[in-house]
Amino acid sequence: MFLLLAVVFAFTGGSGPWVMIATIVLAAAAGTRLPDLDTPLRLRHRSALTHGILPLAVALLDHRTWPVAAGLGFGIGVHLAADLFPGTMRGYATIKLPVWGAIGVVPSYLWIAINAAANLVGGIVVLERIATQRVVAGTLAATGVLGAAYLLRAQGGWPALAMLALLGWLMTR
Repeated sequence: MFLLLAVVFAFTGGSGPWVMIATIVLAAAAGTRLPDLDTPLRLRHRSALTHGILPLAVALLDHRTWPVAAGLGFGIGVHLAADLFPGTMRGYATIKLPVWGAIGVVPSYLWIAINAAANLVGGIVVLERIATQRVVAGTLAATGVLGAAYLLRAQGGWPALAMLALLGWLMTR
């Protein structure tokens, strides 16, 4: 529902700063849940199609949905950061490629880490291309609160929150 609303805002909401921030935050909220659509879509759990950069890339196909792409990058990146800390990385928790199947423990950790970073960096790059510095700051603050709220409830969220907080602090130094 959040993703649909974000896309509607992107196409019809105008170009004001609050509309852009709302679009990105709605897409980020959707992005935190989007990877888990693999099961309802009859893909295997932790499908590479939903647990990667593909949704962000699809949203980049139309310049009007670039705010949606930025939000998806933030949301999926946060979700994948939490996925780096499963109870155990085997079977159900490993990444599955279409046709190929499970890729194993170490490749799954690498896949998740690389795609979490790619989504988060992609979100920042897109955001900086489409928004003023003031909108960037407001959006990062809002998505930061949203991401923290998600991670406080998600399995593996506390270590992911600590890791992202440390990386954020290091980036500002």
